[in-house]
This record gives sequence, C-alpha cells and structure tokens, in this order.
Amino acid sequence: MRRARLTIDAAALRHNLGVARRAAGPRRIFAAIKADGYGHGMQTAASAFAAAGAEGFAVATPGEALALRGAGFDQRLLVLQGALDAEEMELAIEHSLDLVFHDLAQIRELERWCANRGRGASRGHFRAWLKLDTGMHRAGLMPAMIEEARARLENCPAVADRVGLMTHFARADEPDPADTRAQIDRFSGVATGWNGETSLCNSAALLGHDAGGDWVRPGIMLYGGNPFIFGQAADRDLRAGMHLRTVLVAVREVPRGGSIGYGGRFIAPERMAVGIAAVGYGDGYPRHAPDGTPIRVNGQTTRIIGRVSMDMVTVDLRGIEARVGDEVECWGDGLPIDSVARSAGTISYELMCRMGSELRAEARVINA
Repeated sequence: MRRARLTIDAAALRHNLGVARRAAGPRRIFAAIKADGYGHGMQTAASAFAAAGAEGFAVATPGEALALRGAGFDQRLLVLQGALDAEEMELAIEHSLDLVFHDLAQIRELERWCANRGRGASRGHFRAWLKLDTGMHRAGLMPAMIEEARARLENCPAVADRVGLMTHFARADEPDPADTRAQIDRFSGVATGWNGETSLCNSAALLGHDAGGDWVRPGIMLYGGNPFIFGQAADRDLRAGMHLRTVLVAVREVPRGGSIGYGGRFIAPERMAVGIAAVGYGDGYPRHAPDGTPIRVNGQTTRIIGRVSMDMVTVDLRGIEARVGDEVECWGDGLPIDSVARSAGTISYELMCRMGSELRAEARVINA
C-alpha cells in the first residue's frame, strides 16, 4: 500500500456530465473515456456517465470498445481511430461499434474485406463515420475526398444506416475564436445537405462555440479539467474528479545555503523548515515540475522546492504549521490540477493519464 493515494469522485463526474448536458441541449453525448477514462478508470467513468445519461462513449481503439462491451455497457461506442484490418472490422460488426474512417487506406481495407466475405457481408453491420480535415491536419480526409469516400462506404453492405460526418478542432481552447470559426465554416460547407449524423464539439467547442451537430464529444471537462487555456475549471461549474493526496514523512531544518535534492537545484536562502512528502514521478507526479509548483499541506498552500524524486518531493514549510503524518494535497478540490499542470509546463490531461499503475490499482472510488 503506497502512502500516495488516488481518489476518484464519481459524483463529480456525474455533475460534470450534467454541465455538458446543459450545454449540449438537444444534441446527444459521446462521453470521451479513452486512455482508461483519462486515468480515472474506464469502467468507473463509464458507469458515472451512463448514470448521468450519456448516450454513447468515445474511445480510441476497438480494444477499448471491447472492454466496455465485456463490462456490459450497451451504449453507442465511437472508435475514433477506426479499424485497421479485417479482424477489427469483424469485431465492429459483432459488437455494433461506430467506426471512424479518416484515411482512404481504411476504406480500401474495408472493400477488400467485403469482397472476401462475399454475400455473407450482409449478415451484420456497423455504423461508419467520415472524419473531415477542416484545418487541424492531424487525421482526416480533405473536403474534396469526402463524396467519393462516402459513396464507397455506402456501397459496402456491412455499413449500416447513413454515413456520419465529424471533425476535430485544433484551437477551440484559445480566446480568439477565428480559427475555430473557420473550421466550423469549412465543415458546414461540406455538411450542407448531409443525410447522416454529424459531430463537431470537443469540450472547449461545446462550452465556447456555437458549432451545432447531432452529437458532441466532451472529454476533459467531464473529469473537472479546464478545457481552455484561460480561466479556471470552477468558472464553468466543473468539479475535480481526481484527487491525489499523500502525507509528510519528514520535517526538518535546512541551513542557509544548503542545497536540496538531486542536483542541488534549490539553495536555501535562509534557515528554513522543509517537508518531505511521499509522492514522486513513480506515482505520476511530474518530474519536470519546477520550484514554486503549488502543493497544499494541512490545507495551506505552499510550493515544492528541489527536484522531484521517484517517490518523494520536498516542500517549503516556511510559515506553514506541519508535522510528520500531515496530509498533503497534490491536486484535487483544494488545488486545481490545471494550476499544477500549468506550473509544470504541461496540461491536466497528461497529469491525469500518467498516474502510476499501483496508484490506479488501489484507487478509491467515492460517491459511486
């Protein structure tokens, strides 16, 4: 049992889905739960979001979708990376998945698969979506390729219903809406008259842009992270789903001029009290967090000093009342994860997803 401990608040996850629901209006929700539910546990997240009314889940791979089906979830499952070979296409039919096609190579593989199956290809179906590249240039088909791609998909007897159309935003988290507005306009230019389902919005677009569509795909907001590069999650009534806490295992005095930790990065400017907290990069705390990264001891905000070790961080206790065994909050209700991520030069997504395997295995779920 590690001294660092992870707590997942299922009530907070349900609350955040409610925030997404109010923003979505009549649109349906694919709750993004890839990467083990953004580090919160895929089944824990899926259970919370299903209880709050999510109509579907967005995952990265067929393997993640199969894990959900195996756990008994019957919601729509949108596989964002789609299928790459015959085996994955068979699984899509068997488990009624929604597959995203973002490359012509996937469509060629589907056509070969249909040809090899012959007349038997009509025995089952999956739903197909085309991903339109509206300007992110990561994955997706250019507008000029969409009509041909749709015709080829509709010609496959394994594709059920009408083909959906989706896109993804590159800069919806920024205060200037110009690039996102341009992407929405490009999408609308292709989607006008489209006879299938459509989906555009991630968390930032859902809360900050009027993008339309039939389905929304919120992710980080569901876990209490701020989807924007400005402001705070609390500004949007979002609650922390993940709490990382530990304890002080030592309190000591360091003389003026004493260096602290590996490499002696921090030099004590005066005789000072220093705390040793039992958490480190082995638990998923960011090793590259600089001096000054916020942390809380006994409900009092202070900062880390010195380099983060595998299972320890050193904490500035000047002006802080503390003793061995006191609680240390790395992030959670009292300290937004976005504040720690910003100080460490990263984003809350990464901190959530990089939790150590032991911490995840021992994570406590509350308010389930």
